[in-house]
Amino acid sequence: MAEGEIKSFNDILTEYENMIYYLIMKLGIRDSEKEFYQEGMIALWEAVESYNAKRGKFSSYAYFRIEKAMLSLIRKRNRQKENEQAYISQVKAQQGNTAAFLEEGLDPYLHARIAQVLTDKQMKWFTSFVLEDLSLRTISEQEQVTIDAVKNWARNAKPKIQPLLRDDGSSKKKRVNRR
Repeated sequence: MAEGEIKSFNDILTEYENMIYYLIMKLGIRDSEKEFYQEGMIALWEAVESYNAKRGKFSSYAYFRIEKAMLSLIRKRNRQKENEQAYISQVKAQQGNTAAFLEEGLDPYLHARIAQVLTDKQMKWFTSFVLEDLSLRTISEQEQVTIDAVKNWARNAKPKIQPLLRDDGSSKKKRVNRR
């Protein structure tokens, strides 16, 4: 676009539409819903609005802006997919934990109350030692701490758990104390 030349956006779009399609093909995008085409048109319009003739050719600037917009949309979609997958994994893990707790006989609501009163390290001890029946040595190796540190987590966790177990009225108190 020559300096001082004013064209309607439809004329500009007609001229640069092939560039949008080229970038869609170059990036290997399947655009059945024309979302990337629309993103390219918006980027072209923004390029027209913000173009400074002193900085170079319009075609180079338009190419850069359209490609950048499409790459940003690809990154955004990838982040959304990763977040959705993480959420699904988290929900499945929680459902799996609930099923495991029910199989073990531990009420998931009791587990949630226990998790509220324990620190992260104490909860690691509770989950590993009480629920998964791992040895103190195994826990210390997994967490890369000394056995005494794990014993300390247990020593501090037991007084916090016992009132919850008494309130629950269950016999699970014996499981915590027997070790």
